[in-house]
Amino acid sequence: MMMLTQCLGKIIGLLMVSLLISCQQKSPNSSLSNISLTMPSTSVILGEVSDDPTEVFESFQPLADYLTYQLNGDEKKIGKVEVAPDMKTMAKWLKSGKVELYFDSPYPAFLVSEASGSQVILSRWKGGVSSYESVLISLRDQGVKQIHELQGKTIAFEEKFSTSGYMLPYNYLKAQGLILKEKTSESQSFSKNETAYIFSGSDKNSLQWLVSGRVDAMAMGSVDFQQLPQATRQQFIIMGKTKSVPRHMVVISPTLSQNKVTRLKNILLQMNKTDSGKTILEQFEKTTKFAEFPDNKTDIFHEIRPLINSNLK
Repeated sequence: MMMLTQCLGKIIGLLMVSLLISCQQKSPNSSLSNISLTMPSTSVILGEVSDDPTEVFESFQPLADYLTYQLNGDEKKIGKVEVAPDMKTMAKWLKSGKVELYFDSPYPAFLVSEASGSQVILSRWKGGVSSYESVLISLRDQGVKQIHELQGKTIAFEEKFSTSGYMLPYNYLKAQGLILKEKTSESQSFSKNETAYIFSGSDKNSLQWLVSGRVDAMAMGSVDFQQLPQATRQQFIIMGKTKSVPRHMVVISPTLSQNKVTRLKNILLQMNKTDSGKTILEQFEKTTKFAEFPDNKTDIFHEIRPLINSNLK
């Protein structure tokens, strides 16, 4: 009886040891399982500022998917697109990593990169154009014909964050000696030496205001002006042109590792060299390619920095 009790005790002891060992062996696997569930996403996240998310997703999602696939080699992984309501939110998202890549013209690209600590890595040939300028136009058959005649008159700008629709023409007119003052109400008074400016919200509105006589002149990007029907262009004269700046820039989040930045940069640079890449570029607002800045451009904002700082003041 004593021997039977001792044997049972040994058997129970061995079972308990075996159970403990089994639990210890499963524990690491359980821990790894939890870690894998919380690993950061490998999706490439693109961002845009817009009040029309549907339009953004249509043009941005194919590029987000393409970059994600090229980065991971996994067709099951898809990219992400985040649409911000304003520039402040976009800067916040870039800084936190909620958005990894952001594309815009020099003025907003500068403001967002400065606010978020992001860097500009490439230029984007949006619409097949590497650079552009702003043109200032008026009606051919009536109204002002030269820049100095805008004293006491009103000019339409597009919006406050537009490069060609505000920043470039604003500084051009200041350099011509005009005193510019924003018009915020119809009853607002101006001296005969001042030039009033008003934001229309779009080139279409500016053109309508110019034709209807609400404003005496307007500013718009040279690319957009050339895309107008010839019969429409002939109704206007170009009073002045600003200096050229890069059409678009690629801003990348400061949260990305240097390895991921380098890989994404190389993928973007190679897109125009393959049929699949060209197809995605065409869908992405008719982009021709992404390109490096010239080697001597150590500060890509060198030429426009004084203009931007002047605007901010």
